[in-house]
Amino acid sequence: MKTNEVFEIIKNTIGITREGGATQVSLDDLQAFVQEVEKTASLTPADVSAGEAAMEAYKADLSAWVSSRQQDHETDLEMLRSAITTGQSALKSSLLINGGASVAILGFIGSVWSDPKTNMMLPSLSISLLLFVWGVLSAAVATGATYVSQAGYGREFGPKSQTIGRLGHVAAVLGVVGAYTLFGLGAWRAYVAFNG
Repeated sequence: MKTNEVFEIIKNTIGITREGGATQVSLDDLQAFVQEVEKTASLTPADVSAGEAAMEAYKADLSAWVSSRQQDHETDLEMLRSAITTGQSALKSSLLINGGASVAILGFIGSVWSDPKTNMMLPSLSISLLLFVWGVLSAAVATGATYVSQAGYGREFGPKSQTIGRLGHVAAVLGVVGAYTLFGLGAWRAYVAFNG
């Protein structure tokens, strides 16, 4: 802080105090005032005005804030990419396991259809096949719900876009969980049919 700025602060403070009706100041108040001026002066170099130092400090703070926000944005973007990739993997695997199980059970049903010894397995295997097919349907519905969710988050539906996006998101998650659940139930029914 420049010397003339210190004198300017003292003059202004005396003027404000006088306008307030004070005719004298206690030594404690004067000491507190001097300490405050000292503190302000210590924050800036001797040859730089307080205004310039404050502006430079503001610019440095602003630059740090912008850098921090940019870093947060990049982190959020990377997390979004990771969530999308994980969701796609969950959708693909739920579709694949249910579809593969459906084909396998269908092939097995075709081979045991004409054998009278294994004919009793057909009702349980057909229920198992039905559960796997519903699992495929559930995964397909989840894929459609993912599209609706992304369109909603992309503001494609007007003022209700966020709500539609959230509903699509929940439907997609429930569809994938349902597909895995149906796979588990279908596998259990197949196990019961084979060991029945």
